[in-house]
Formats: sequence, C-alpha cells, structure tokens
Amino acid sequence: MKEKTGLTTVDVNEQNNQAIRFYEKLGFRKIGRSEKDSSGKDYPIIHMSL
Repeated sequence: MKEKTGLTTVDVNEQNNQAIRFYEKLGFRKIGRSEKDSSGKDYPIIHMSL
C-alpha cells in the first residue's frame, strides 16, 4: 500500500472491525488507542502503522 499511496499510518474507529481486519491484511499493526477522535468526540480510535 505504501508504494501506491505513501501511507504508513491510519486511524480506524475501534467499532469498525471490518476496517481493522482490512488494514491488518495490508500489513498494518495496532500501535495505540485514543478515547476520542480527532474532533474530540467520544469515538475510540485505533492507531495503526505499517
């Protein structure tokens, strides 16, 4: 994926298991968690990196 987009990190809503599995299949791994999203709303976020 990095070769096409340059992305090495993504943030995924913790409740979106389908998206988490998708990124894991692309080689991303969980590296952290935040209780709130980037707007400060109560949506837990999983931080992932290649």
